[in-house]
Amino acid sequence: MKKSINVILSTISILIFIASIYIMVGSSLAIKNNELFRVFGYSFAVVPTSSMEGSNTDSFNAGSAVLAYNTPYTDLEVGDIVIYKSESNKLIIHRIVEKVKDGFLVKGDNNEFIDSEVVTHINYQAKYTYHFDFFNIGIWLKDYRNILLLVFGSILLITIVYQVIHIIVSIQK
Repeated sequence: MKKSINVILSTISILIFIASIYIMVGSSLAIKNNELFRVFGYSFAVVPTSSMEGSNTDSFNAGSAVLAYNTPYTDLEVGDIVIYKSESNKLIIHRIVEKVKDGFLVKGDNNEFIDSEVVTHINYQAKYTYHFDFFNIGIWLKDYRNILLLVFGSILLITIVYQVIHIIVSIQK
């Protein structure tokens, strides 16, 4: 019985470690390519500017951590907040203000003018779902992302090595 529990716990630890490696590598590649990394359709981004500050209930500040979902492009409507990749290869999060023939016109809540680029199915990335403003957590996570990944990866690696050694010793008994 005790041996079975150890094997189950070790297997769970190994699966968590593999998932963590997937997230670390995937998010690193997404950052390198300036794209969103999705896990089950959701992605995380940090708002770098104050363009979305405003009086709307879903407006947010620079430094907010934003959760976005890979909503189908065909389901977008005026008023939705979307993330799109600009021609200069930057991710921009703005509100849809108008539907036009080629796609959607967008504008930051705090901006005076509509963006010059049209959001199309090609440059569309995701739709905003929620944000966190807790002590500018977004900036903290963005600035220390590599350190956090290294710390969590190291802890997971040590845990896996310990579990594997523990399984080997259990089996040999």
